Amino acid sequence: MPGTLTSDTLTSGTLTSGTEGDVILSDGSTVHVRSLDPTDRDDLVAFFDSLSAESRRRRFFRSIAHLEGALLDRLLDVDQVNAIAVVATRQGRIVGVGRAYRGGSDVGATGDPQSAEVSFAVDDGMHGLGIATILLEMLASRARVVGITRFDAITQADNGDMLRVFRTAGYRPTFKREPDDPGVIAISFPIDDDESVRTARWLREHSAAAASLRPLLRPESIAVIGVSSTRSSPGRIVMRELIAHGFTGPVYPVNPQAGTIDGVAAFARIKDIPSAIGPVDLAVVAVPAAHVLTVANECADAGVRGLLVLSSGFAESGPEGRADQEALVAVCRRSGMRLIGPNCLGIITTDPLVSAYAMFTGLDVLPGGVALMSQSGAIAITMTSLATRRGVGFSSVVSVGNKADVSGNDLLEYWVDDESTDVIALYLESFGNPRRFARIARQVGRKKPIIAIKAARSSAGAKAAASHTAALTASDATVDALFRQAGVLRVDDPGELLLLAAALERTTLPTGRRVAIVGNAGGLGILMADALACEQLALAELASDTVAALRAHAPSHAAVTNPVDLTATVSATQFGAALRVVLDDPGIDAVVCVYVPVRADEAQPTFAVIADTTRDSTKPVLLLSDEGAAESGDVSKIAIAATPREAALVLARLAERAEWLARPHDTDLPIPEEVIERIRELVEHNRHQNETGWLPSTTAFEIFRLAGIPTATPVTADDAEQAAEAATTMGFPVCVKAANPTLMHKSDIGAVHVGLRDEFGVVCAFQSIEQALGEAMQGVIVQPVVPPGVEMIIGIENDPQFGPLVVVGAGGRTAELWRDTTVHLAPVNFAEADLMIRSLRSHPLLTGFRGAPPADRDALIDAVVRLAQLAVDVPDIAELDANPVIVHPHGVVAVDVKVRAARNPNAERDTTRIMR
Repeated sequence: MPGTLTSDTLTSGTLTSGTEGDVILSDGSTVHVRSLDPTDRDDLVAFFDSLSAESRRRRFFRSIAHLEGALLDRLLDVDQVNAIAVVATRQGRIVGVGRAYRGGSDVGATGDPQSAEVSFAVDDGMHGLGIATILLEMLASRARVVGITRFDAITQADNGDMLRVFRTAGYRPTFKREPDDPGVIAISFPIDDDESVRTARWLREHSAAAASLRPLLRPESIAVIGVSSTRSSPGRIVMRELIAHGFTGPVYPVNPQAGTIDGVAAFARIKDIPSAIGPVDLAVVAVPAAHVLTVANECADAGVRGLLVLSSGFAESGPEGRADQEALVAVCRRSGMRLIGPNCLGIITTDPLVSAYAMFTGLDVLPGGVALMSQSGAIAITMTSLATRRGVGFSSVVSVGNKADVSGNDLLEYWVDDESTDVIALYLESFGNPRRFARIARQVGRKKPIIAIKAARSSAGAKAAASHTAALTASDATVDALFRQAGVLRVDDPGELLLLAAALERTTLPTGRRVAIVGNAGGLGILMADALACEQLALAELASDTVAALRAHAPSHAAVTNPVDLTATVSATQFGAALRVVLDDPGIDAVVCVYVPVRADEAQPTFAVIADTTRDSTKPVLLLSDEGAAESGDVSKIAIAATPREAALVLARLAERAEWLARPHDTDLPIPEEVIERIRELVEHNRHQNETGWLPSTTAFEIFRLAGIPTATPVTADDAEQAAEAATTMGFPVCVKAANPTLMHKSDIGAVHVGLRDEFGVVCAFQSIEQALGEAMQGVIVQPVVPPGVEMIIGIENDPQFGPLVVVGAGGRTAELWRDTTVHLAPVNFAEADLMIRSLRSHPLLTGFRGAPPADRDALIDAVVRLAQLAVDVPDIAELDANPVIVHPHGVVAVDVKVRAARNPNAERDTTRIMR
């Protein structure tokens, strides 16, 4: 496979782009899928000769003892347009073949050029692993590109495996018995990549990815390779930790000198472990980097299912190390092993049915419901140490190191169905494939919350670009958009992450953002109120009944408005009664208990009352107290914040999750497919108009018109006379501007003249622009003047890492000065577009600021959704910029439009919409 092998080149079940790659099967092993090549002649013969007689009969409808002659030549005659063929290989050996013949069959019959006949053959020992389904998906993806819309097949009625392939792939096949031979069934189905196909694909991918990680996270046997006599060596520490924590399976130390290590018999090589024991699930590799590749090959030969490579000296060390890392991954791919690391601390699974502490730090972690993945070993140590002090426990801890294979994407797929895991926590320094992360996280997040720290928030990596839109997007804003859309809760440090994880485990989600504060420290209550406001949380107004009840239960000098200050003299009984009254108020969505122990004899009783009062609460409750509160067994089921800021941040994230879960997640597609196809043709036809890729202005406006977004329709003019004639025809007043699509900030360079009311003014404007720009003006465009309204900017950019993005914000000449914008990954539905616009500081301008008539927000929302669809469905639009877009009380009008086109090698049109 070309390029660097990383975890994101490994696909769980399907290659929707139709390119070659490594794919996970349903049992967690992998195969490589690629095009059939004429050089495969001998391997193809060997594959078919290895099939059972029954399999050959089912494939060719007759007995074939040996593949040769004309039949072999036809199978190798592949042009990938009329005859498409793909193969699955393992260890270089073909284990599956899929073919599609346009309008015909193996014997070359002709028919409908939009249909193709498909056939498959799979190694007899690998039936039921999903290979045929993978080959079918790859064939369908390639067939769609060359204009094939339907697959046909014939199979024997007793070939249940093949019948199941078509059903489980998500297609809607029709089955019909051949009238002349009732033992033969004809199958036909469209190969559209519709919702049912995408759903079936996601389920297969999810199941395969999860299965591939079980040998690593729930191993039944572990070999530790590189266990030396030095007690402080990583391999020896891992061995000792596995034994000390009671790993439930056998542990096999591997050392060239063999002997006995920590009372366990060692083996000189992995291959020396008796075959009667069965293949080892997980091999922990703790040898110098120079020997890792040899060990990996030995593990592959021994049938090991997963590697955990602790050794450093790979990609993190430079080009040579990167090459060694790629070679290591290649060994794993060829053999079907999954790999964690290299350059990592190890893994921990606390489930008592497994109890695998394969980490060389000697950490003791509390068992619990949080699963943690960290790209940094130091962060993993920091988090687990802090978690122990705060009483937070883990189901799994995975240090992924260089993330050469297993990544956060894979772990999300595994943890979503792990019964021991309630909350997923990630420390990320980079994304391998953020688009895949977003798709997976959206699915996982609906079942379990995901919290993430994403390091490198600075804008140092933001690139300069030649459009407003690109200039207004920055890497960290894009990460925020990804997390926001995928439902990932972002925090900034380990303490925040652990507190939020504890809150998600121990309390409920709020139904709104109204918060009450009940405490015994007035100063902290005030600080808490300030912190809530910073997080867009509302200080709730207590009902009159609540205030009256508080007066009855609280100390006489207590303040019974929100924040409720019960004073330092409050007893445990009074605190509990007041807290119960506030929780019963229907106008309150969440409560913060502020408790500072004043007298030692009251602390424990008060903690006990707080725990008892909140135990069955349907509203989230956080405790703001000192670190000693965590040591109280009474409040071990309550999330405890150390500062008002922490408490407010956690409540805000709980509210965000509740709002995300309640939000519609379907994607609306307002532009018909035939219109999208016309826009694609326009983009392709005009893509080479100039070396920068900027399309002619008239083409850019035509794209908007086709997309259903109103524009101030322009007329081009090459001289002053044509400009004056165009203005007279459309009616005054008009605007005249330079037509050159590459010009930025036209008004700053004298390239725009607005409000011209007669032919003389138009002629003067043309001459002025010509004098300022010369030939660089490339003629002018004449437009009708649009009545004033709210100036906005909308646009799209195709980011090479994150894919298509859509931006909306305050527009006009000062757009880049104020930078009041928000960015989302495309596609965007109407609800998401509405939230984008509401998040802007300039949003009040759209709602009727200072007596102005309200602008048509719905029309702006519709325009954003349409642009987002363009970003996905026309991936060769590299940048699109509409600034300003004037929003009126009854619609929107795009006044200035720029579009840059470029071939997008990373287009994922078939996969971007998966499960939205």
